[in-house]
Amino acid sequence: GLERPALPERELRGMLMGFADLVFEHGGRYWVLDYKSNHLGAQGGAYTPQVLDAAMAAHRYDVQAALYLLALHRLLRARLGGAYEPAQHLGGALYFFLRGIDGPVQGVHHVPPPLALLAALDALLGAAEDGA
Repeated sequence: GLERPALPERELRGMLMGFADLVFEHGGRYWVLDYKSNHLGAQGGAYTPQVLDAAMAAHRYDVQAALYLLALHRLLRARLGGAYEPAQHLGGALYFFLRGIDGPVQGVHHVPPPLALLAALDALLGAAEDGA
């Protein structure tokens, strides 16, 4: 994988206080969408999948995506109850790098739902909520 910088406490706090731009359902799957205005290059072609991967790692948007998806996972479990199947209902996170939208690859990065990580985070936070 790509090298990721350490996550300073201040940056993590900002992620915990942040807001997803949009949550939507399409084709029976639920998605988190976040707009990014990062400047990754002068041309739309600068927003290739490899460049987007590097930006996601450098800015730790992987952590942000995991937190957003955990919140969506918990919301869907509460709303759908026993009918909720994470592998079926959770589509993932989409990051729209707005400066690359008109480019040939359209500046869109998909983060598939990391189901094992979400289950572990859910259990960890559930234990914390229970006072463990």
